[in-house]
Amino acid sequence: MKIILRLIIFSVLTPLIAFSQSKTVSGTINDELGLPLPGVTIQVKGSNNLGAVTNFDGVFKISIPSEAKQVIVLSYVGYLTEEVNVSINTTVLVNLKVDTDQLDEVVVIGYGTVLKKDISGSLSSVNVRDEVAIQSTSVDQLLQGRAAGVQVIQNAGSPGSGISVKIRGTNSLRGNNEPLYVIDGVIISSAGEDVLSIGLGNGGQETQNGLNGINPRDIESIQVLKDASATAIYGSRGANGVVMITTKKGKSGKVKVSAFLTSSVRSINNKYNVLDGFDYANYVNEIRENNGFAFPRYLVDGSTIYSIANGVQSTDPVEIFNWQDEVYINGVSQKFGASASGGSDNGNYYISAGFDNQQGVVQNSSFKSSDIRINLNQDLNDNLKLQARISGFMNSGNFAEGGDLIGGSNTSFVRNVIAYRPIIDHDLNDVTSEGNYTTNPFAWQKDFSDISKEMRFIGSIGLTYNPVSYTHLTLPTIYSV
Repeated sequence: MKIILRLIIFSVLTPLIAFSQSKTVSGTINDELGLPLPGVTIQVKGSNNLGAVTNFDGVFKISIPSEAKQVIVLSYVGYLTEEVNVSINTTVLVNLKVDTDQLDEVVVIGYGTVLKKDISGSLSSVNVRDEVAIQSTSVDQLLQGRAAGVQVIQNAGSPGSGISVKIRGTNSLRGNNEPLYVIDGVIISSAGEDVLSIGLGNGGQETQNGLNGINPRDIESIQVLKDASATAIYGSRGANGVVMITTKKGKSGKVKVSAFLTSSVRSINNKYNVLDGFDYANYVNEIRENNGFAFPRYLVDGSTIYSIANGVQSTDPVEIFNWQDEVYINGVSQKFGASASGGSDNGNYYISAGFDNQQGVVQNSSFKSSDIRINLNQDLNDNLKLQARISGFMNSGNFAEGGDLIGGSNTSFVRNVIAYRPIIDHDLNDVTSEGNYTTNPFAWQKDFSDISKEMRFIGSIGLTYNPVSYTHLTLPTIYSV
């Protein structure tokens, strides 16, 4: 009896004990003037799933388990992040302070640098963090969704394919809508410049990615000029906006050496639902019957299909293919590189090199590239400074135009994979047209060459002379190949 009584008491007290292991903290968050701040994020330090948000009156309430850290972190855009110890108090009142460093941040514009708070035009600034850059294979991935008013679209699915960047929508009805790219003061061709449009025949070139030669890990910041200030600085070439890319430089102190290796996998999750071999054979036979043909095209015998030509049945069964399963693969890509940086009171340097091997979802679809960059800043004397930026890039791509050599959706590789018949009763290398301008998908991989190669070298060397403390004269030398 005593044992039963103890079990009843234990079962009643257990929820009370568990409940006492957490406590509720409430409070009010105000700005520097003492006014309520709605939307402030409150998070338990060291936790990813314990948090709250202040309401319209700046009030919040959060439950903190006893095993969690008794510290809450308060964060709000434009204000300094603050930590509050709540191990003793359960009610807090905090006035957040303005983050003046964000207003004093230096940004790069066309004619120099300026504090963010002094900018009068429209500008989007993207600061590139290492953990973000290491996950990106190209610069356009750094821009996607991170700059207001900037739309980034990849024109094709093949590795290294061209991109389309539009700032504040389409600006020209017939001309090129791509922005101007400026890397460390050097203007490079946009994705749509110097490219022949695809036409009939095997001529033409698909728009390539003009930013392929830049390693995302080498980028320090990206500034996007959107309004008339871009045209005032760069003329008509900046009418669609300007994307200014600033690469990293070394810092004084010990030499910093870093290396990285990343791997990724491309795959197709959603495939088109098409007829299999047996459904296709019945479909063709039904068409021939409706059109008055005396003999069917195929004979379906259980799990085997035979072809019929002029009423004569073949002795060998046909081969059945699901072309999407045959052609599409999981593309494994690797990217690795290293960088070294350092400096002293008189100068700094940054050196990097990398190699990228991207495999597409089609067997012969690939993009291989290598890059090297050297950034140097050196004070020659008290009044003379040397600045040098040198970069090189080489790439080789296969299936560069997605297999679409003559243009048009009726002759693209993807259409052939979807529309070509799943039954083969002749040699796989036969590329004879089926009458609907589709050919054997294997023939696209084996019989066509779609290779692109590119080499690009960009550099700038400048001397800056400061005759007095408040003036300077810069003599730049810029070259691009």
